[in-house]
Amino acid sequence: MEPAQVGRLVERLRREARLTQAVLAARIGTTQAALSKIETGRTLPGLELLDRVARAVGRPVTITLGEAPRPISREERRDRVLKVLGNYRFDPWDRAPSTAEQESLLADGLTRERLSR
Repeated sequence: MEPAQVGRLVERLRREARLTQAVLAARIGTTQAALSKIETGRTLPGLELLDRVARAVGRPVTITLGEAPRPISREERRDRVLKVLGNYRFDPWDRAPSTAEQESLLADGLTRERLSR
């Protein structure tokens, strides 16, 4: 896992446990600043610290080596996005894109008319 992925996981577990960074940091024997660096992907914690995080939030540590992540189907990805965003639709044309952005949108077939449907 990349540091950013580990950081997002640590943050998600902390939030699910309804802990602040300061409280979790105290429970695992580190500082709030160090925990912040982990959660933002600036620092990759060692296995010992990850074990302390898991214990503090009441979750097991599972390590898998050599397996690729399960691919997510287009439909599953769409369902996940809809679950988070609901019916929100982002239209990049609403914010007056730069000439380079306009060219990129048009090259991808994302015309103003197509996105307004």
